[in-house]
Amino acid sequence: MSHFQSRRDSLGCDAVCIGSMTSARSGLTLVGATLIGKLSDTRRFDRFGGGRKLCLMIGIMASLVELVLSSHATSIRTLWISMVPSALLNQNFTIMKALFGDYHNNLDGNSSAAERAGSVGKLGMAVGLAFMVGPLASSTFFTTYEQAAIFAAICLLASLAFVFLLPHPQSTSQQQQKNRTTTNQEAEKEKLSSSIFQRFLPDFVPAARTPAALFLMTCRVCMALAFHIFQTIWSVALRQRFEFGPKEYGFYFSFIGFAYAMSQGFVAKFLIQKFGSSNMGRCRLLLWSSLILGGGRMIAYTTNHLAVVYGIFGLIITALGVVNTIFTADTSKIASPQELGGLFGVLSSVESLAGIAGPILGGTLTKMHPQYGPLGVVVVLYGIVFSSVYLGYERYVGGV
Repeated sequence: MSHFQSRRDSLGCDAVCIGSMTSARSGLTLVGATLIGKLSDTRRFDRFGGGRKLCLMIGIMASLVELVLSSHATSIRTLWISMVPSALLNQNFTIMKALFGDYHNNLDGNSSAAERAGSVGKLGMAVGLAFMVGPLASSTFFTTYEQAAIFAAICLLASLAFVFLLPHPQSTSQQQQKNRTTTNQEAEKEKLSSSIFQRFLPDFVPAARTPAALFLMTCRVCMALAFHIFQTIWSVALRQRFEFGPKEYGFYFSFIGFAYAMSQGFVAKFLIQKFGSSNMGRCRLLLWSSLILGGGRMIAYTTNHLAVVYGIFGLIITALGVVNTIFTADTSKIASPQELGGLFGVLSSVESLAGIAGPILGGTLTKMHPQYGPLGVVVVLYGIVFSSVYLGYERYVGGV
């Protein structure tokens, strides 16, 4: 991350350029996540180890192409081109979540939400550890972007080898028919005709139109919008209020990665197993997490003590881990195996809309008030999540 930022700086990519690339990447992900997710559901690729494994390989190869192009980039245009394959085709985190759902269906189709949450937490922990170790290793052991790119390519090739070793999930025809029937009954039983998402959702993922899926989309979009809006003022606050430089940013991101890994791997799993065995218990965990996510950001932004910032963000990351773990586990129970990848893809695509609109909305709100305009909207968005969970989680998601 640090070397890539330096590469962009050396090519003259300013704030407008970086913002445009972020929005463009979100736009490509908007399209790619749904298509790759649906592609992973097809059984036509069973001879190649299954659609999930094939899509994972495609994502890895797309990242390799990005590394090669970006390491040889001599202009911003080349840098833009290098971004396209990975942003469009590398949806591996989404596919891995669907794959975990498949494995649970193979082992025990009646796995509880707490059991599924524990498995998903390990996946999130791996991501958090990588986010912590990656920037530190890059800045410590490598001095140029080319060196970091070569090491990253070696890691990608190693991950490609591990993908080949993944077992192919097998689903019985009876279970597939049962899941398909359940999904269709839920879709016909109750539809949220007033939802703004229904008219835009693709027809080839019927599970995405169920009340439970629409509820999760609403919550995730609000949270993603809040995150992107908050980032428009938070990065400036870190630089101006606490005089953050490369060293401070490196420590900050490593702390975020470590906190997320611990949250996903241990804390979230413990909390869900201890207090989230029932629908009401998970609902209460989500309510407390929403309060921490919204109130914590307000406290972090208004304090002048860096120790308080780290303490608050430790709680924020823990709450985020709880929410992501519960929502991911719930998603894996909504769709049948042949729709699970597509559903995760649609959810990721809808969140990408926030990646496009969030920075623009945040910049507009700063013109109304440079600080409390965006911060006020962030609190309102988490308030919407809190109200949605309180009024609708047990009704729409708890019965799935």
